[in-house]
Amino acid sequence: MSAERIYRLLLRIYPADFRSEYGREMTLLFRDEYRTRDTNAIAFWVSMVWDAAHSAISMWVDVWLARGKEYTRTLEIIMKLAGTLAVLVGVFGAVNALAEAVAAMRGTLGSAHIVAVALGGAAGVLLITAGTALLRGTPSARYTATIALVASLAIILIARLTHPWMSSLSQLIGIGMPLALLVALHWPRGHDHSTSAA
Repeated sequence: MSAERIYRLLLRIYPADFRSEYGREMTLLFRDEYRTRDTNAIAFWVSMVWDAAHSAISMWVDVWLARGKEYTRTLEIIMKLAGTLAVLVGVFGAVNALAEAVAAMRGTLGSAHIVAVALGGAAGVLLITAGTALLRGTPSARYTATIALVASLAIILIARLTHPWMSSLSQLIGIGMPLALLVALHWPRGHDHSTSAA
């Protein structure tokens, strides 16, 4: 096997994009270096391997950092969208609870329904709080959003037990939304501890 082929194999430790862009030039530089130096010496090959390993490691670190930043930006965009959705759903829930409270004042609803409406309104306010925390993006936002989402989920479950005739859509939104946001808040972060707060 020729020295140039060995060097081409050594170049495989570099990232593919770098190899495709600079591999040919590096091979030409190697060829020139190989001709001018004592190529039979072990020191020559040790220096080639050392230079390749040292520069390849720094390039791979740069590639991984760039991928981490891209992942973080994508996750931040998803969390901003989730925060906006939580605020909108929370506003809808609070307005719906207010409309039902007005109907309750007219005396058309039972006491269990009134308690469920009040709990639903509180859950809506907690969703607004969680969504606002996600939109802020401060280091404490994740903690605030988690507490608000868990409390909202607990309140909706209590409201469901208090007034079992909640619509399927209300149950889906009231239970599914906090669960989905909790998963979004905590699952990806378990794999990437370097990301910033939501």
